[in-house]
Amino acid sequence: MALRERAATAWLFSLVGGALMAVFGLFVTKAGFDLLYPRVTTNEGQALITQGMIVAAAGLLVLLGSAAFYFMPDQRRSWAALVVALSILGWLEAVSFAIGQAWNDLYLAISIGPVLGLTGGLLGSIWRPAPE
Repeated sequence: MALRERAATAWLFSLVGGALMAVFGLFVTKAGFDLLYPRVTTNEGQALITQGMIVAAAGLLVLLGSAAFYFMPDQRRSWAALVVALSILGWLEAVSFAIGQAWNDLYLAISIGPVLGLTGGLLGSIWRPAPE
C-alpha cells in the first residue's frame, strides 16, 4: 500500500502521543524509586511506581496499537479503539499523579501525550481508504 492509502496522520499522532506517555511514565516510575530506596518504605514511593508503570505500559501499548493500525489498515478500527481506550487510561493515571502530588500546573503538560494518542485513535477509526 502506498502512503496515501494509509492513515498516516492518525499513525503519527498516536505514535508521538504514545512515546510521550511512555517517557512520562518512566519519569514518574524513576521518581517513585528515588523516594523508595533512601528510606526503607514509603507509601508515596510505591504509589508513584504504580502510577508510573501504568502510564508507561499504556504508552507502550499505544505505540504498539498505532503501529498495528498503520501496518494492518484492514483492522484499523480495532486497533484505533485500543489506542483510544489506553490514551484515556493513561490520561486518568497522569492526572491522578498530578492531583496526588498537588502539581496543578502540570495538567496541560501531562495531557499532551494522551490527547495526541486520543486524536490519533479517533482519526484512525474514522479514516477510510480512497475509492479506486
